[in-house]
Amino acid sequence: MRPSSRDEFAIAIICALTLEAEAVEDLFDETYDRLGESYRKEPGDDNAYVNGRIGNHNVVLCYMPGMGKGSAASVASSLKISYKRVEVALVVGICGGAPYPLSDGEIFLGDVIMSDSVVQYDFGRQYPGGFEKKTDVKDTLGRPNRAIRSMLASLQARRSRRDLQEKLSRHLQTLQESLPDWHRPTSIDDVLFEASYQHKHYGITSATCLCLNGTPEDICKAAIDSTCTLLGCDLGRVCRRRSSAEHNSPRVHIGTVASADTVMKSGKHRDRLVESEGVVGFEMEGAGVWDNISCIIIKGVCDYADSHKNKAWQLYAAATGAAAAKAFLEYWEPTSREG
Repeated sequence: MRPSSRDEFAIAIICALTLEAEAVEDLFDETYDRLGESYRKEPGDDNAYVNGRIGNHNVVLCYMPGMGKGSAASVASSLKISYKRVEVALVVGICGGAPYPLSDGEIFLGDVIMSDSVVQYDFGRQYPGGFEKKTDVKDTLGRPNRAIRSMLASLQARRSRRDLQEKLSRHLQTLQESLPDWHRPTSIDDVLFEASYQHKHYGITSATCLCLNGTPEDICKAAIDSTCTLLGCDLGRVCRRRSSAEHNSPRVHIGTVASADTVMKSGKHRDRLVESEGVVGFEMEGAGVWDNISCIIIKGVCDYADSHKNKAWQLYAAATGAAAAKAFLEYWEPTSREG
């Protein structure tokens, strides 16, 4: 039954990119209104919303005006002005993945990460000798509330995880039947380079090229904007490859997510955070929402958070993230009554 007011919405979904929100909206079972046609907003709320139903849940989908935890915090804060009964927010979209996490097997492009904790890795002190992340209890984001922790713990069990992934695959198939864009890339292999091998020029380009004349870590803009194919990245430095002909179902990985305003594009720094914090993925919005509303980050892996990252897998990763969010909601029971 269509809700009579905003007080009957207990679930929010927050997306930073339009393509992320489109994937979520394509999985709505019913759309109630778009941009406040029926439910309006309270004065002082600058967010843009689409209201609808996913399964048994009334859901408010929030479009963010930009990326980053500051924008996410602002959206989450404004959300509470108009939707006072929202109990949990799902931060859904795309992220960088840790290819070799400390546990739970390898992570591949198109897999999905779910957060059971968040670490804000750009929050700390810059000293002459380097950056020191703050780790005091009062400075860390910690764990989600008890209801979320219980749900995530149950989904880590072997049979529950398998059931979750089967639901994810069904919802992904529904998305792909609605629009071919959501399919896995058919001509691009899933390639992981050695963590120390950078995406840069290694031959003569120009006398001013930073790749050749700067520090070992410097990369010129031309190299950054080039694909590995155009740049001629050495395929001998590939340490793992999955052919585009392989049809592997996405897997779900539950663990710590690293969140920051800084885009992670360094294989070496990525692996250091995996080793020190046990992270499974890297993204830019979760920390902002986490401090305002009980939330879970659910994102599809579109790159390996290294200098070789590109946009080739973004649409497919957005689709797997949205499908996983819908699968998760099939298990979630709100405290208050919806509908």
